[in-house]
Amino acid sequence: MTPEEQKARRDLERIEAEREKLFHGTPSAANDDDDPMEVLGKRIARILGPLLAAGLFLYLLLTYLPRA
Repeated sequence: MTPEEQKARRDLERIEAEREKLFHGTPSAANDDDDPMEVLGKRIARILGPLLAAGLFLYLLLTYLPRA
């Protein structure tokens, strides 16, 4: 087997491992709250998400509803 073939096989194995991790990852790994930046990001998203949704709803309501 040539060095190019060996490198190609290693690359294919690496890509397959990444694909498996992406599509068949464990849910427990996604819920890891050890990182303080992840915790802060989740808090910000949980606060801003509903606020932005309510703001968008009000904007659309006031902009597109016919006024009496």
